[in-house]
Amino acid sequence: MLARRKPVLPALTINPAIAEGPSPTSEGASEANLVDLQKKLAELELDEQQKKRLEAFLTQKAKVGELKDDDFERISELGAGNGGVVTKVQHRPSGLIMARKLIHLEIKPAIRNQIIRELQVLHECNSPYIVGFYGAFYSDGEISICME
Repeated sequence: MLARRKPVLPALTINPAIAEGPSPTSEGASEANLVDLQKKLAELELDEQQKKRLEAFLTQKAKVGELKDDDFERISELGAGNGGVVTKVQHRPSGLIMARKLIHLEIKPAIRNQIIRELQVLHECNSPYIVGFYGAFYSDGEISICME
């Protein structure tokens, strides 16, 4: 019997550096990024279901804006491990349901800021093969990572 070949996945690209200036979560930047991402989406070789799912996520992500601790309502705990706890939450301003991973950190501010900057790079990383990333923020000694 012949083995099935794995499909060739599109290359995943991430900008090498984050430009200083407006936050990628600011409203104007989000709209500009959405238009740019929709153009890139057209270039990918995706089936219709993958395209619709990615377009829906990008539209939802544009609605989210800047994330803050007070914007979330806890629904239930999804899991816990050595690094932190994952909870199902509702983002009140947008109404979206997300998974929020809380990682407790006791680190220097410079390292904390570096982690946040690196997580913001994930805003540029959109692929139908990777869970969607809404954003991350630091509050009360914990980093929150918000995902689909």
